[in-house]
Amino acid sequence: MTVMEFINAHREDMDPCECVILPDGSVEEPQPSHIKKLEEISGEDKLTLNSRMEKNMEPIFFMVEYTGCMLIWSTRVVVPSHPTPAQEETLETLYFAAMLAPGYHREQVGATYEECVRKAKELH
Repeated sequence: MTVMEFINAHREDMDPCECVILPDGSVEEPQPSHIKKLEEISGEDKLTLNSRMEKNMEPIFFMVEYTGCMLIWSTRVVVPSHPTPAQEETLETLYFAAMLAPGYHREQVGATYEECVRKAKELH
């Protein structure tokens, strides 16, 4: 759905904003959870994805980098190493629509995950 469709659907919600922003800037509901939604978007099963991840890596950061998606909670945003301009625009729209907390925490995936995902995609 578009960001405006998401905002209009959730403007009156009592629960805080949660969504996934795809590389094209569109928004999806994180059902049943953020990590399950990223597995679905990747088109791969959990065991396959886990086998591509280095030990001690946080699955959420690996999956954000692997899919190129942004994960949004009202107080936290997890961003791939190279977010698209469309994603940044959608994030800004959510922020200005008061769907995000004023001082939300932005976490960007680091070089270690970027390298691991690059290798995982080359091998498969």
